[in-house]
Amino acid sequence: MFGFGSHVPERECGVIVDIGSGSVGAALIVSEPDQEKPLFLWSGREHVVLGNSETGEVALRHINTALINVFLQLGSAGMKQLHEHDAGLKITHMQVAISAPWAHTVIKRVNYTDEHPFAVTPELLEELSNTAEKQATEAILKNTLLQENGTVVLDNKPIGVITNGYNVPHVTNAQTRELSLAHLSALAQKRTLEIVEDSKNKILPKTTLYTHSFMYIYYEVMQQSVPDTKEACLIDITSESTEVGIIREGLLTHVTHMPYGTYTLAREIATACNIPKEEAYTYLKGGKSFVDTKLSKAKKNDITIILTAYEERLAKLLQSTGDILAIPKSIFMHTDVHTEKFFKHHISEASKIATGMEHVIHLITSTFLKTDGTHDSALNLSGIYFHQKHREALEES
Repeated sequence: MFGFGSHVPERECGVIVDIGSGSVGAALIVSEPDQEKPLFLWSGREHVVLGNSETGEVALRHINTALINVFLQLGSAGMKQLHEHDAGLKITHMQVAISAPWAHTVIKRVNYTDEHPFAVTPELLEELSNTAEKQATEAILKNTLLQENGTVVLDNKPIGVITNGYNVPHVTNAQTRELSLAHLSALAQKRTLEIVEDSKNKILPKTTLYTHSFMYIYYEVMQQSVPDTKEACLIDITSESTEVGIIREGLLTHVTHMPYGTYTLAREIATACNIPKEEAYTYLKGGKSFVDTKLSKAKKNDITIILTAYEERLAKLLQSTGDILAIPKSIFMHTDVHTEKFFKHHISEASKIATGMEHVIHLITSTFLKTDGTHDSALNLSGIYFHQKHREALEES
């Protein structure tokens, strides 16, 4: 990212796009190295209404429509705000993050051992990376939704090397008997990226496009923010999906998800209690008055049954990561600031079901991002990644 050779501008302006499971957001940001966080000039998000019976292909069409609408807002309100802030400031980069289920992220670890010490050469690393990439691609292409809609690569890179049990950043020509390379691959639907490319070319033809899975950005930001945390579970709860990533030895090692999120749960409660979806969603945000004043004892019992089933569904997801040791004790949870308290409780219960032990849950949105409800947390997290990459490019130039 920020490929300017030896020249990297001190002040960088970019567009951030976040394609979530049930919404699309975009923001215009300015990155300055002496600032802790980037400056948000404009942001917007469009939510879509997905029904329980919709197929993945139909739901994807809703997301693609929302994507077009957000780009229209960017071209009008966003560009107007940029001109008012600084008419001479040019947008040079567009960073797109795509969440599950529209993006599928797979990590593959390839191990190489020898009873005699061997040198870690660039050729050996490339060979291991190619092997891991092939395995990851094969795993991703088993995803039916991706098969039906065509795929495009978002991320495809080694994310770390472990030698003799240690995660080391630079190991070329080092001597070792054990070597493990982690490779991340992420694919998304081709049509979605075609819309991004087409919209970019119409509105900002001179910008450079970078694409990532949201889980990769989440992992990178947490690695920079809490570098001493070598074992952790990352949870991202969006409106229609929940994605889980496992970090071991400082490396992202497993990623999985289920198509069930905030709005999915709210719809289930609304149907069972015969109340509007908006009222059910208010319950997830801490508004319990309607439960006490409107619902019968039987309906209250229905909510309890739904939430118990939800915890069991979460526990099954946590047990399906592929991690032999189950999920780590530390859990970092990202979701909307208004529903953090609700999901913290149920993730705590689900993790106990999954592992039989207590876990420490860190709230990303309110504690780490310090988002108070006036900012879009997913765009905020992606903006921090953009800011980090700008700073790194300046240091290297």
